[in-house]
Amino acid sequence: MYHKANLDTVKFSIIQKELLKLFLITKKENLVPYTSTFVEIHDKELMRETCTIMMQEFTRLNLYNNFFVISFISVESNREFPPHMDVGVDIALNIPLINCEGTYTVWYDGQLKDQGLPTYAIGSPIAEISRVANPRTVNEIGRCDASIPHWINVNMIHRPETTHDQFRVAASVRFDPEPVDEHGELWPHLIR
Repeated sequence: MYHKANLDTVKFSIIQKELLKLFLITKKENLVPYTSTFVEIHDKELMRETCTIMMQEFTRLNLYNNFFVISFISVESNREFPPHMDVGVDIALNIPLINCEGTYTVWYDGQLKDQGLPTYAIGSPIAEISRVANPRTVNEIGRCDASIPHWINVNMIHRPETTHDQFRVAASVRFDPEPVDEHGELWPHLIR
């Protein structure tokens, strides 16, 4: 379900600042009312210019040519982000940005419903094809602390969970091709 990410601990706080800057720049450009939303940023040139230290880390980890999108996942306490399954990808690198202490990524066993995310959670068209599960009928099967960077499996039913009433934001970086071997296992050097 997840692995701790092997990001340089000295550079990590700089990477967070770069991603926060990108978050603010793209919020203005997209005019997205961030509540509990999933918003994708595809502008690679903007990502490279804004996140130079993160790009150095991707080069060190042999991921530079593979990254293709950065998504911002925000959670507002009074708007639940439902259990869901992403479509089209299996692996994401999640990086905490704002108020991620006391928050988790939680995985579930359950059945998907024949509907997508609530309209308030859709900040990008790709989010429209994610499938959701009824939160009252799923069973938790695992969780990880969202206040540290993790590689997570997004091809299982999962969701962000908060234990506080503060606005929470994390970045989720996606790669193509994904950094997995022929057995579907994450490249070992990416794991701490």
